[in-house]
Amino acid sequence: MSELDTKAEALIGDMKPTSPSAAPGQNFLPPETRRDIPGQYGSTPVWRAGDGPATLFVHGWDDTHRIWRRFAQDFLQNTRPVLMLDLPAHGASKQDICTPETAGVSVAEVCTAEGPVDTIIAHSFGCDAAVRAIAAGAHADYLVLIAPALLEWADYQRLKGHDDATITRAGELLAERGGVIARTDYRAALTGYKGAILVIGSEADESSPLELIRRLVADLPAAKLLEDDALSHRDLALDPRILAEVTAFLGY
Repeated sequence: MSELDTKAEALIGDMKPTSPSAAPGQNFLPPETRRDIPGQYGSTPVWRAGDGPATLFVHGWDDTHRIWRRFAQDFLQNTRPVLMLDLPAHGASKQDICTPETAGVSVAEVCTAEGPVDTIIAHSFGCDAAVRAIAAGAHADYLVLIAPALLEWADYQRLKGHDDATITRAGELLAERGGVIARTDYRAALTGYKGAILVIGSEADESSPLELIRRLVADLPAAKLLEDDALSHRDLALDPRILAEVTAFLGY
């Protein structure tokens, strides 16, 4: 194997999610709130608290449902039903592979099994899954996209420090194996969506450039833009000020 192929294989290996352990003791909801939703690509672990139309929280790449601890606790303290999941190959999921397609199907299946879902709040790669689920027929009156994954695959790999030759060769190897590295088309996925949309981004977030977010919002008549100037990519899903803006958007 050439040095270039070795580097390309390492890049491909780096693309596999490495989310934190999902040991039961690390969840803030009790074990009896956990169930598994069977689906096309395997089962999806979900945690639910409260009856009635719920807010579904969808985490990003290399994360789990636990990133929503602050948001979900606030919702629960105000008697708003909460639904959380671990995407394929993340956290408590037993699946081996996660792609935008498998993630979107999993979210759509959870919406069907646990509906009605009033609101979907997603972060980063979870936004891909959420909009694909909406395009597949999942219903929610409100959609909140926090730091959506809008970069092209190659640009994202450059941000992670990979050189162009390695990126090109990794793309070739993935194509030979039937892999797909196309970016999710948010505009097309949300063309028929009738609900309200809030899109959140930060000037300090290189992983989800604010200029791309502005362009997306300009193409979505139902969308509102919330801009921050200091929060990092992951902190956007943790910050109490962002939580307050989200709850205000939802009319809470």
